[in-house]
Amino acid sequence: MATMITNECINCGACEPECPNNAITQGDEIYVIDPLLCTECVGFHDYEACAAVCPVDCCVTDPNNVETEAALIARARTLHQDVNFSETFESRFRKGAAKPASPPPSQPPPAQAGEKKAVSAPGPAAPKVEVKPAPPAPPPSAPKAEEKKPAPQPRRAEPPKPEKRFPGQVAASFQETVLRIGKTGALNRPLARVTIFLLQPLLGGLPHQAKADLERAVASSYFFSVIGSTGLNILVNMILYPLVVMALAVALAGVDVLFSQKINLYVLIGMFCGFLEGTYRLRDGIFHAKPAGEMVFAAAVYGLPLYYALQPVMARHAGVIRGFPIPVDGFYEKGFVEKMERERRYGNIYTIEDWGGAYFLRLEFPRRVPDIGLPVRAELPDEMPDYDYDLALKDGHFIIKGRCMDERIRKISSSVGAFPPEFTTVIPLQEKVEGFSHRFENKLLDVLLLKEGRSQASESSDL
Repeated sequence: MATMITNECINCGACEPECPNNAITQGDEIYVIDPLLCTECVGFHDYEACAAVCPVDCCVTDPNNVETEAALIARARTLHQDVNFSETFESRFRKGAAKPASPPPSQPPPAQAGEKKAVSAPGPAAPKVEVKPAPPAPPPSAPKAEEKKPAPQPRRAEPPKPEKRFPGQVAASFQETVLRIGKTGALNRPLARVTIFLLQPLLGGLPHQAKADLERAVASSYFFSVIGSTGLNILVNMILYPLVVMALAVALAGVDVLFSQKINLYVLIGMFCGFLEGTYRLRDGIFHAKPAGEMVFAAAVYGLPLYYALQPVMARHAGVIRGFPIPVDGFYEKGFVEKMERERRYGNIYTIEDWGGAYFLRLEFPRRVPDIGLPVRAELPDEMPDYDYDLALKDGHFIIKGRCMDERIRKISSSVGAFPPEFTTVIPLQEKVEGFSHRFENKLLDVLLLKEGRSQASESSDL
């Protein structure tokens, strides 16, 4: 029977990318399943993937559309002609089926009739045979010296892969180009860094992403960091909020309230407000036990107004053009795709910074092979193999093409949703770029895009 989605659907979208047949689409009000494409995941899983990820259990079987396992696997073979489904394909119809009992141990063959007669028939007594004692065993000899096996030859290290070169790439290496260009933004100057260092208790009230962009622009955790500035801001607010409440009390009751016992109550109210806000901003660490590097620090009460006031200055001098996108948070369960890793397979996890004379681009390639539930998954590594890539400058855009070269992964990725074997990322550039230098290691692609006039300067410095 085909699977259907009931009216309890909350439109979370968790089921759509998990369907191996692309049978789930967004309808007018809820997600719907095409019964002509649904195979109940027969051939791919021993469960229905959409029902497994649904947070409200609205993916149920349709009692009015009953289908057999044979019909479902026939449909899967028609839809995926490039996939070889063996006779032991995955199916929820077979899940938990008892294995055939193993045959009983072999019994010794019965004696033949002639042999029985020979035993039962009387005959002459057999002559007695004198049994001689066995000779004593010789004393154990000294153990022979073990033959020395030849030592295994050390494995030859594979030669490093030659660096790929593309049209428009400068002759200097990436490290040399970075040292010559460097960051020239206003926030990298000594006076600006000292100013930001002194303003950390106030800037710590900004939203998390704004603080992360500022830390990246300053390029020194000594002068500014997300964690340190947030902690200082929470401590300052424990003093600032009581002062604000005292000022409100003076405005309402007059100056005399400062010299009365009531002022203590206002101080406690302010400190309690600061405590509640600090607890909320540190909730990831307090209630979810996340390490500091994975916590998201919320803004203070005045954080958003402060952000909008400083946004023109930060947009001009911080240099962060694009930060990491935050994927839509959905249903998480063991065995299903992690959202950030899925975005890497589409080439969406990249950042761009303006260094003054160049743009610095960093793109993350896929790191993990997803747990797709196929029988061949056990034969695949957990770490994603390195991708091949191509880079190009064209019409004011920088184009990155990534392609998985492992044929085993490419064979199964062509039939599984949300697992493309290759991607193309097109990045528009605000200013004219004449050349670039790149480095690829540890599944990170770093590219320095040299603005007009800096490419010739970089080349001339080599002469």
